[in-house]
Amino acid sequence: MLQRVLINTGSNVAQLMVSMVATFIMAPIYLKMMGHHDYGLREMVLALVGYMGMLDLGMRPTVSRFASMHNAQNDRESLLTVYGTSLVFMTLVGVILGLFFWLWALSFPDILNPEGMEGNTKYTLFLLLVGAQLVFLFPGFVCESFLEGLQRYYFKNLVNIFSIVLISVLAYHYITPENALALLALLAAVGTLIKLIIFAAILMRPMVGAIYPNLRLFSREKFREMLAFGFKSFIQGAAGKVEKMSDRIVIGTIMSPAMIPVYTIPATLVTYMATISMTLSHTFMPLFSDLDARGEREKSKIVYLLASKLLVALVIPMGVGICLVGGPFIAIWMSGQFDPDLVDAILILLVIYMGVPKLNPFASRYLTAINKHVIFAKVAPPAALVNLGLSIWLVLEYGVIGAALGSVLPVFVVMPIFLKVVADNLGITMLQYVKHAILPAIIPVMVMGGGLAWWRVEYGLAGYLDIVAAVVASGVVYGVLYWFISIGKDERDVLMRLMPARFRQGV
Repeated sequence: MLQRVLINTGSNVAQLMVSMVATFIMAPIYLKMMGHHDYGLREMVLALVGYMGMLDLGMRPTVSRFASMHNAQNDRESLLTVYGTSLVFMTLVGVILGLFFWLWALSFPDILNPEGMEGNTKYTLFLLLVGAQLVFLFPGFVCESFLEGLQRYYFKNLVNIFSIVLISVLAYHYITPENALALLALLAAVGTLIKLIIFAAILMRPMVGAIYPNLRLFSREKFREMLAFGFKSFIQGAAGKVEKMSDRIVIGTIMSPAMIPVYTIPATLVTYMATISMTLSHTFMPLFSDLDARGEREKSKIVYLLASKLLVALVIPMGVGICLVGGPFIAIWMSGQFDPDLVDAILILLVIYMGVPKLNPFASRYLTAINKHVIFAKVAPPAALVNLGLSIWLVLEYGVIGAALGSVLPVFVVMPIFLKVVADNLGITMLQYVKHAILPAIIPVMVMGGGLAWWRVEYGLAGYLDIVAAVVASGVVYGVLYWFISIGKDERDVLMRLMPARFRQGV
């Protein structure tokens, strides 16, 4: 079981690394080819698509959880019923959303057209292709979630890696200022269709489980059961979408789509901190579900605490590093197109906003796995509405930086609530969690941060090599200090056992 978690997590990390490299190479090209307006416009439409993703009614984590549960119970009939039922529902959702964008494209494409520009052809084509992507995207979610529930992440991730690389290569060779918006939408739509076909084919392989799509297995009873479970995830997901996507809509609507890149480019950098945390925690949800189905609560507690400590030990220095190095990196990456002081301020606020929830990185995975995630449905919606209201008010008052500030404030209210629920279900106190998972990183990260700040002031960070050298040196200092100061002997023994035998012998 542990070996499978490591393989799945490793494949998640590999996909994330490929995605980061692709973004590093392609984001400046996209911005140059599309211009600030179309780049921001695409971000706004993608945010709208993200909102529409709420119509899955929490089905994605539900499918993953039910697939994991029925697989642990060796209940093949229920597995096939979940697959058929979720495919029918999600395909219907995809078609409805596709029709929405197609009607928009044929009726009102001019609302995307900036003042003074002639012709709506590229915006019409863009909306048509986004609609086509949505038709394939939602049934694809079912296949991906099923692979996750069966703990076969590596199949999914290999396909996604290939897709990322191929789309980047094709875009690099064929993108022009005239076709940029439509070309990226076309590549996304075709890539989504191909992935759907491949994922469905993988599930049909006997070694995976011989899961065949049979729409006749649609069950109203199973659908109601899945909806009852998924509704809590739906509320949580809907609130998360409003919280994470609203800033782009608010900035683009109140100010201008051309102002969105100055926010989203720093947000892209910070998002990778949160994405790394989510990637490393992702495979644990089916694991916790499996352990809960077997009644192994104490083992869940041990896994939760150790995994949280290690992941928090990664998140905290990443956040500090982004605050200190992110500004110079973006200045080089985007050829100085943005105000560096504004970028630094946005980075700090976004690191706080995205970093604080990751101090308890497994909360959602664990509570969903044990069907105790109703707390998210209760707390997340009002927090998201407060976030939205603050963002609108503060953007009117302070511009782009107001959007980041509006996101920060609610975090310090809701996160202690989630930690309390997790601690109660684990049978520990909040203070015990903080002492075990968070405090061990404080001294090493203070030393690391102090050294990195000194390096930036004393030597500057004028090029990529300077940044890489500073990050590597500070990372080594942090890692050595954390290993010898913050990790106990028992934990070291566990980590050493996870290392390959040859590496252990070398150590």
